[in-house]
Amino acid sequence: MKKFFKTLLILSLLLAVLALAGGFAIWQELASHPEVQVSINGEHLPLHELHAMHWSGLVLGGLITGFVLLIVLPLALLLGLGLPMLIVASVLGLGLLALVGVGGLLLSPLLLLGLLLWLLLRDRRPAPEKPQAATATQA
Repeated sequence: MKKFFKTLLILSLLLAVLALAGGFAIWQELASHPEVQVSINGEHLPLHELHAMHWSGLVLGGLITGFVLLIVLPLALLLGLGLPMLIVASVLGLGLLALVGVGGLLLSPLLLLGLLLWLLLRDRRPAPEKPQAATATQA
């Protein structure tokens, strides 16, 4: 199982590096052709006019996205799914414990009778001693 998770981690990191390289290659291709226009909702995105402040916004957006994906989403899943399942499991466990307690209380007279019968009817004779095998051989 440990090897599976290591392989999964390596493959996911490889996929992330390939996606980054692909994005960089697409960016370089778009930057090398000034006649290509990217249009979002009818508004043209000027690729050749991007300067350092646009890059800082891109980096800040990437950091915020990484924080949300690495911290907020796992915590939301843990608290949104894990905590209710833990509560349900503990309530079911307490219910089962109560049922076992009530069953033990109701069946205690029968258990007591069974214990008394076992104590009276068991064989009290000590077990016969087994003869020891001859350890010394005569030559």
